Amino acid sequence: MNEIFDIKRLWKLLQYEVVNYIPNFFKSLLIFASVIAAVWIFSLTVESDVCPHSRDALVGTLFILAIVLSPFIVYKDMNDRKKGYIYAMIPASTLEKLLSMIVLCIVIVPILTYAVLTATDLLLWLLSKVGIGAFLHMEFYNPFTTVKFMDDEYQQPYIYPVFDSIIYLVNLIVYSIMFNTIFRKNKVLKTILFNITMTFATVIFVAFIANITTPEFWEDTFKGLIEWLDGKTDVELFGYVITAVRCLTILMSMTFLSITYFRIKKVNY
Repeated sequence: MNEIFDIKRLWKLLQYEVVNYIPNFFKSLLIFASVIAAVWIFSLTVESDVCPHSRDALVGTLFILAIVLSPFIVYKDMNDRKKGYIYAMIPASTLEKLLSMIVLCIVIVPILTYAVLTATDLLLWLLSKVGIGAFLHMEFYNPFTTVKFMDDEYQQPYIYPVFDSIIYLVNLIVYSIMFNTIFRKNKVLKTILFNITMTFATVIFVAFIANITTPEFWEDTFKGLIEWLDGKTDVELFGYVITAVRCLTILMSMTFLSITYFRIKKVNY
């Protein structure tokens, strides 16, 4: 069992990766921070400050983009045929490498990314505003924004909880982690092309199924489900959809992690 998992060995591995991998990501993170600075400078040229809403959208977009791309940056050489042997020679089990990868990309990187982008936003915003009142009214980007869904007839609110935001963000990161272990070169480009191909294939498949079937076929197939859903309110139906999406997202994340585990274990150099 000690050969599979050892907490001390995992801790040493995590320390090693933070020291050796995070600096490279930090350099890339400065590029994202410079985008905020560029937008701020542009706002000065048109004699207009970036409003809180647009700042929030800008930082939020950069935050999501940075953490989704982080596995390709942090672990870019882990399966490279020439440089990957260094990662392969690290004295840690496959499980420990996977866990360290998860902690680094899902916990450390998002925190670092949020801190750098928010600090940049704060500094530039303070330079563009005058007075303590403006500072006290400053709005930071919040990746866990609460959203409410209200049924007009029954007035029953549905709260979009922090849990949903977390599992969706984690799923995106795990998805990138998996493709980083699958592809060796041009990882981001190949990942994008793969997703585009799968999207087109899915659309064609759905169109084909719709073409060879009739509405009556689907009504007969899902007759029981349709009857069960018929008496539900909009809020109840929305709740069922959200629950299904949650379960599917968690299942997908577990599948992505399983594939990543075997890719780390079976990678050849």
